[in-house]
Amino acid sequence: MTLSGTGVSGGLACARLYVLDSPGTPAEHPTVLDAGQWTERFQQAVGAAKAELAAVIADATARIGAREAAVFEAHLLMLDDDEWRGEIERLIAAGTAAPAAVRQVSDALAAELRALDDDYLRARAADVLDVGLRVLRQLGAAPRLSLPTAADGEVVLAARELSPSDTVGLDPAVVRAIVTEQGTRTSHAAILARQLGIPALVGVAGLMDAARDGVLCAVDGDAGTCELDPAPATARRFRAHRVTAEIRHEPVSTADGVEIQVFANAATAGEVATAVSLGADGIGLFRTELLLAEAGYLHDEERQVAAYTAAAVAAQGRPVVFRTFDVGGDKPVDGLSMPQEANPFLGLRGVRLCLDRSDVFATQLRALTRVAGQHANVEVMIPMVSGLEELDRVEELLAKTAGESRLRLGAMVEVPSAALLAPELAACCAFLSVGTNDLTAYLLAADRTNANLGTLYNELHPAVLRTLSAVLAAGREAGTKVSVCGELAGDLRALPLLVGLGLRCLSVAPPLVPRLKQALRGITVGQAERLAEQVLAAPRAEIVESLLAAGFGEEGEGLRPLSAAL
Repeated sequence: MTLSGTGVSGGLACARLYVLDSPGTPAEHPTVLDAGQWTERFQQAVGAAKAELAAVIADATARIGAREAAVFEAHLLMLDDDEWRGEIERLIAAGTAAPAAVRQVSDALAAELRALDDDYLRARAADVLDVGLRVLRQLGAAPRLSLPTAADGEVVLAARELSPSDTVGLDPAVVRAIVTEQGTRTSHAAILARQLGIPALVGVAGLMDAARDGVLCAVDGDAGTCELDPAPATARRFRAHRVTAEIRHEPVSTADGVEIQVFANAATAGEVATAVSLGADGIGLFRTELLLAEAGYLHDEERQVAAYTAAAVAAQGRPVVFRTFDVGGDKPVDGLSMPQEANPFLGLRGVRLCLDRSDVFATQLRALTRVAGQHANVEVMIPMVSGLEELDRVEELLAKTAGESRLRLGAMVEVPSAALLAPELAACCAFLSVGTNDLTAYLLAADRTNANLGTLYNELHPAVLRTLSAVLAAGREAGTKVSVCGELAGDLRALPLLVGLGLRCLSVAPPLVPRLKQALRGITVGQAERLAEQVLAAPRAEIVESLLAAGFGEEGEGLRPLSAAL
């Protein structure tokens, strides 16, 4: 039996089904409490939910990056939002038991979101229900789901719908694929599945009626299909695809022989080792800010040297690009005081904060210089650069702190001014790295975590793609390597386009490395360049998405003309 849905994370997988039954609505809490007691219980549950979310954010940040973990920052904010929390407290004060009030408000708000026309806003209903369920569990009014573990062996997880919290807790070594009856491509659960590198389908009609524990299931995340009890030949083919992808440690080339480097993002030496085991050609983004504070105090120089050395050694000679501290008012760190700002996203963050706190930054530069002196694979990247003047100040500070020692310095292009100055930056930097998440947010003036903005945040927006094309062109002209990190780098739909734009190095979450290497081997640069030409002429994001969905067509067929998409 073959079921169809929407593929939201590409790849093939075949394993036994693990059916996750959504818990039914339990009976209301039998305890008889007055309004004051229920209010106290609710406030305690919210406090416990906040502590639990803080742990989830820390784990998600380490595994898939701070930007991808931002969904849980939004969950934290919702716990104090008057439209949700305030209404629940008003109901409790009026005599409703806390569990019933949480369900009533969460269900009503989710229903409002699902009734909207915008796909992105409709998908936020799952986030509201996720927050509500977390509090209900703290109240003892909802059971916790039993997610698969290593003891269950490799599985395909089948569920009615997965919350972001459930998804981020999955182990890709256990859960080989995800299939759900509900959900959308823009849901946070789908985004997290892509970052974890788990093939996934959503919107599979009839799944829960047909799925049974232990039944073999073959999932094609690209075609959007899952086959229950597949033929032996199909099962072997799907499993062979996974094995082939996992063992490719050598650099890969396109079908016509153009080498593309696939790097990985990491935050610890352990993650570097994992990335190497998955075939990463290097570490294109090592987030040093996650090592910045521990137990409420800043790491001193020796502790930083030890951490950076461990990462450099774990890479086994492959390049490791250490991003200097990328913190600020929107990403605070214990032990580092920062000013309160009305708009921290546009304030003292990244290199701006580092230069403002030159004592902290100088310690990091000394540590990195010492490690680079012992390990030739060390490179250093400066975040949130907006102009040449900031790089001048970094060089001056480096000269004061490290003397004659030198670092291989690069800059992140994530601010529009840096993109416009790409020719000049490429001329003075050893390399550039385009951070598409922040670049998209700044170009479109859209916060990706703001549900009110709907689909405005879109890395496939023509303005973003044309800016990226210009930066890549500046790098080619100067002979300077340009890489891309951010969610766009791991989007398989966009991979042929990125190759066509001239990208020859990208950095993604470690689980995505094998899948991207596999896909690159099937891309022809000539066809990719024709696709890029059509995409760059497209005036709207929906046309871009239509062109990417059309793909290359059959061998020799060429690309669909832009007029057809219009």
